Amino acid sequence: MTIRQQPTIPSSNHTTSHDFPKRYRLLGSDDFKAVFDAPIKKIHTAHLLAFIAKGSADSSRLGLAITKKKLRHAVARNRIKRLTREAFRQQRSQFETIDIVVIIKASYDKRFDIGREVDELFSKIHQKFGQSKTA
Repeated sequence: MTIRQQPTIPSSNHTTSHDFPKRYRLLGSDDFKAVFDAPIKKIHTAHLLAFIAKGSADSSRLGLAITKKKLRHAVARNRIKRLTREAFRQQRSQFETIDIVVIIKASYDKRFDIGREVDELFSKIHQKFGQSKTA
């Protein structure tokens, strides 16, 4: 009789560069209110708007306000959130310490390439708030 070994599961303290822990997220309404009340910059694309504020934490943080009122289908809302989190995760180390809140404009139509728009938005943010390489 052979005994089948169970696959090993990584411990919970194992982190990779693919994580998105709470320290990189705007979590409470106070965090969102601080960004909405005192943005240092608003960056637009055709269907997305990012509010940027000076960060109060050790690293840049992201908040998403993708509402059902503006985008009724949960699948589309979740896709936008997933793409936005991934773009932020890949570039967060290149930003100054800023807080970013991304919202969707009422003009959003599912026929548009939202992945391209998210990339365009973060490219604009990087141009304005990317850390200089000569520091």
